[in-house]
Amino acid sequence: MSKSIVLQVAVPIPFRKLYDYLPNNNRAKSDYKIGARVNIPFGKSEKIGMIINITDHSTYPIEKLKPINELLDSSPIFEKEHLTWLKWISQYYHHPIGETIFTALPALLRKSEATASAIETHWRATELGKTINLDSLNRAKKQQQLLILLREQTDWISNKSANEQLSNWRPAAKALMEKNLVEQSQRIPNIKLATQTIIKAPELNEEQQEATNEVTHKIDHFSVFLLDGITGSGKTEVYFSCIEQVIKKNEQVLLLIPEIGLTPQLLKRFSQRFNCTISVLHSALNDSERYQIWKNAQNGQLQILIGTRSSIFTPFLNLGLIIIDEEHDLSFKQQDGLKYSARDVAITRAQKVNIPVILGSATPCLESLSNVKKGAYHHLKLRQRAGNAIAPRIDTIDLKGKELVNNFSSDLLKLIKQTLAKDEQVILFLNRRGFAPTMLCHECAWSAQCTRCDTYMTIHKKKHRLICHHCGSEKRIPQQCPSCSSIDLRPIGFGTERTEQALQDAFPDTEIIRIDRDTTSRKNAMRQLLEKIENNRSQILLGTQMLAKGHDFPNVTLVGILDADQGLFGTDMRSNERMAQLITQVAGRAGRGEKRGLVIIQTHHPDHPLLQTLINKGYGAFADNALRERQEAQLPPFSYTAMFRSEAPYADQNIRFLQEIKQICQSLNSNQSIELLGPIPSSMERKAGKYRAQLLLSSHSRKDLHHLLSGTLQQTETLKSAKRVRWSIDVDPQDMS
Repeated sequence: MSKSIVLQVAVPIPFRKLYDYLPNNNRAKSDYKIGARVNIPFGKSEKIGMIINITDHSTYPIEKLKPINELLDSSPIFEKEHLTWLKWISQYYHHPIGETIFTALPALLRKSEATASAIETHWRATELGKTINLDSLNRAKKQQQLLILLREQTDWISNKSANEQLSNWRPAAKALMEKNLVEQSQRIPNIKLATQTIIKAPELNEEQQEATNEVTHKIDHFSVFLLDGITGSGKTEVYFSCIEQVIKKNEQVLLLIPEIGLTPQLLKRFSQRFNCTISVLHSALNDSERYQIWKNAQNGQLQILIGTRSSIFTPFLNLGLIIIDEEHDLSFKQQDGLKYSARDVAITRAQKVNIPVILGSATPCLESLSNVKKGAYHHLKLRQRAGNAIAPRIDTIDLKGKELVNNFSSDLLKLIKQTLAKDEQVILFLNRRGFAPTMLCHECAWSAQCTRCDTYMTIHKKKHRLICHHCGSEKRIPQQCPSCSSIDLRPIGFGTERTEQALQDAFPDTEIIRIDRDTTSRKNAMRQLLEKIENNRSQILLGTQMLAKGHDFPNVTLVGILDADQGLFGTDMRSNERMAQLITQVAGRAGRGEKRGLVIIQTHHPDHPLLQTLINKGYGAFADNALRERQEAQLPPFSYTAMFRSEAPYADQNIRFLQEIKQICQSLNSNQSIELLGPIPSSMERKAGKYRAQLLLSSHSRKDLHHLLSGTLQQTETLKSAKRVRWSIDVDPQDMS
């Protein structure tokens, strides 16, 4: 009698172990593969799991093991190499293996079945349809409207896109097909085919060529390159040159970007340069689209994938290069569930498959610069702007004692007027969306506070709502004070919505484009706004940090930072670093074309050391100073940290639970190599109706820290108090608040 096999299955639940099952008698033993999904009985329900190991023994009696319900995959979803990498992620971030693996899967694969294909019908005008006299369709208005729509497109248009632009168009499409005026095709969504005319690459300057040569010299080996280039220095052209070498070898490229707002311009540039399939993967896609792109990468049907943070988990047939643009950006750190850093796990992935990684930024994070100093990363510097562009001049306007008009100094308003008169564009930066940060009663000083969070509710005037930007709670703007019934309720402070209104009053003949989460939430809204910016030369562009990242507007010659002070005095140890990065990035939008730019910073603290260093010496000097301060204080990157977080309906539950964690840590910390700070309430103690607290662990030894975490977590799951709170562990936390 042949010996039974045991399937060790990872299940997406918050427990750090595998579960043993027997195979289903309806399938041969050889059908079971590591990396395949199975449907399993789990308690009184069913779950989808993944086979992680196949063995011939179990710690439980074989006769007590249950057989699986069904084998869902005939071949592995993940190859062993990819699965080994996911196991490492689970171990490093001390996150349950099942949840880690299922985080890496597209949503359709977390269910019993995946849609076989997300292929859609697409339409375009035929050559006859492009030239026929539209007046011939005067008696068929819907056909005429559809043909006009298709003639305006440079590529195929999907059923979905047609639905968004024209109602009840399908009968017209059928009629036009019969007349040979339109044609249809079954096409994969979101695969961008290059335009027929490929734009010739510009000649690289000496710095760009040297950077490209260094990367391509090691294109077949693991290396980490920090491409440290000032804004406008042409980092993207270096990316392109390196990508060309990878594509020639029939290998694939993954480009990670911090947010989808960067994709319209980036995708346009890529499609003009590469005659290959290019896909974009981000959260705005539906599940079928995401799954199809995932499969296309795995099967080798696309050459370049541009994606946000979670794209790092995409399997590739033959990955040859990973690029992380704006590598410093906080968006690369996942803050919920599996709290991974896409930048850091990308480097480990590249190491496992022996390929290079490029980290690009005008404002590299201190961790990356520290790795350069230690010799772990290769430092590639771009210190001159591409073409004839000249670095912008940066000045401050001291607001002390000055009268402001709707948050604008008279000096800045004058400069805006002069810039518009020259038919040039202006960017105004205010990192606060909404109409005003809060509402105040002038009679009794009542303020609009969120009932679920320790913060104020933001006024959104167009929606006529008060909205909490932390928990999403909202309510109508009151007509009178809830406390004293006064009708003298006043907005306090300025957000982008209120600033837009003020600008329209000051410059009534100028189109103002606002870019923030409120104006870009609708699908394709960001792309449409960017197209308007590119096509209309005389504009004011107002926005939050969405406007600061990676965009190239050659006609912008003036950048105004309306309120630099809000970021100069943060409590987080990274506050100054993030403010320096933000100011530098925003300033970098000015003067990227032939004309020199001017950056104006409105502040009550023009002599602040951070501002003075940035203005007079640049981001590099700031980073050097900040690294010295971090080293003296033995803060990251000169130490390693992890944070236990807890939230509960009552504040004392968190503190009691974290005190127990601290006691476990102290008992395991025999050599006293781990420093324990806390537990303390979080900086915003109450959020979304729950109280929050934290316990920070810090050590000079990464090995000691992870050894302590492993031992602590084994005991934590047995604590009764752990069942009364919602807790998590954050390794290498980026947000200490």
